[in-house]
Amino acid sequence: MVKTGTKLYSRELDFLKVIAIIMVVAFHYFGQLSGWHMQVVQSQWFFDYLKDFTWLKLLHFVEAYFYLGVNLFVITSGFGLYLSFLNSGKPLDLKEFFRKRVFRLMPPAVLTLIVIFFVKGFLLHDWPVNDWYVNIFPFLGGLNLFADVWFYPPINGETWFLGLIVQLYLFFPLLVYLLHKMGSEKFLIMLFLVSVVFRIIYYFTLSSTVSSLSYGLSIGRLFEFGFGMMAAQLYAGRKKLSMLWVLGLLLFAGYFFPWSFPFTDSLLGIGLFVALFRLVSGLGQLKLTSLVATKISGQSYLIFLLQHPFIWVLNGMGLTDTWTIAGVLVFVPFIAFVYFLAKACQWLISIEFKPKRSGMSV
Repeated sequence: MVKTGTKLYSRELDFLKVIAIIMVVAFHYFGQLSGWHMQVVQSQWFFDYLKDFTWLKLLHFVEAYFYLGVNLFVITSGFGLYLSFLNSGKPLDLKEFFRKRVFRLMPPAVLTLIVIFFVKGFLLHDWPVNDWYVNIFPFLGGLNLFADVWFYPPINGETWFLGLIVQLYLFFPLLVYLLHKMGSEKFLIMLFLVSVVFRIIYYFTLSSTVSSLSYGLSIGRLFEFGFGMMAAQLYAGRKKLSMLWVLGLLLFAGYFFPWSFPFTDSLLGIGLFVALFRLVSGLGQLKLTSLVATKISGQSYLIFLLQHPFIWVLNGMGLTDTWTIAGVLVFVPFIAFVYFLAKACQWLISIEFKPKRSGMSV
């Protein structure tokens, strides 16, 4: 914990956002087992997969969990937002809150759509001019989740995450009220039941017809987001997160046993968050790495939105995206490239056009 004046600042949050974005990019970049986690599989599958054990096969299996970077982003979003609210020291001003959220989320998303439109056109020879309106849906609170092309709209599929975050931000004022009214324990139990009941209903009734709702509809992720808020409350009170939450990491078996599948990824994400948070907290100040983490975490949202089409560009150039020395050697500079591209986009967004001085007073 770092105290800056009268306000709290969490360097742990910076580190976790860096880890989260690296996990997301690696999940997209490597992706040998990118899809199995979204479905219940036979328990024997795991043992059959590792029957002829090699470290590479184990690495592929671990890689399948890199999608948890999204869960980390949901939790850190709740953490950062609530910590910012606590730092303000005043009641939530809804008008000011939503104004800041709009200017935080929308300019990067709009610029990203423009950049990727030209990237796809010039570098992938695929001008995304058909059904362009699909890209408008994410700006309406996640309505793209009800479309067949919710994950891969013509310009930028990563905007699905914007739809999710918009929904969670809309819930935030209500969640603040409930956390203060109910206390942290009842608050988490209530959100867990809401999220799990929704997921159970979804998996048994809607999963075959609307494939996107479990992944991007905020009701199923309120528990993770609310956990982040509760963690920020503990952090502000100088209390440690209980390591009992790390037991959630053991529920990877939920992908092999249907009874635990509806809540597996939430508890996996929370367990990973707590383990990493406690680890970073115990590492000391690490001033140099903290500075680097702060810079990268500040661009994590833009990196998330920008990275995927450039992976396709690498594929088109014939560069490997597998767990080989060559693949890793390409991945490291690729991360650096997307970071500096995000920095450039952030610079464009932050440009202020000021009138020239003319010597006349107005």
